[in-house]
Amino acid sequence: MKKFFQIILGISFLFLLVGCSSQETATFTQKSGKTDVTLVYTYDKKNDTVTKFKIETTESDAISEVRKENEELFATLKGIDGVVTSITEKDGKLISSVEIDLTKNKFSTLKNSDNVFISGLIRNGYLSGDGENALFSKSKEAPIKQGFKEQTKK
Repeated sequence: MKKFFQIILGISFLFLLVGCSSQETATFTQKSGKTDVTLVYTYDKKNDTVTKFKIETTESDAISEVRKENEELFATLKGIDGVVTSITEKDGKLISSVEIDLTKNKFSTLKNSDNVFISGLIRNGYLSGDGENALFSKSKEAPIKQGFKEQTKK
């Protein structure tokens, strides 16, 4: 009986956490030649702050050349708190991704980064905001202006 109450309490707590969460995701895609680019923003809808940003590219041509370039670029990102990179091959395509956890590395810190990749994201407006936080309402403007299509949830 005690276990039963613990399970019910655990499930209730889980529903409470899920119900209070204002986390949303927005996905933007663009196809350019043989490259597909996907941007995924995870953001706190209530505060308009980006909590995670992921950029993923899928290449269907010249895999070995692109892989080498991406490995060199990703090496410059090693050791930056909250940044995770990956390179995989699937069905003859190269999938490269960079995910930045903005709860571990504040936007204000990233703005001062001398890393080419991170400064490029900020310079191009993919991460944009005021003060400490990247704001989703500002960050989503750049992909839209650059021809990305927002994917709608069905």
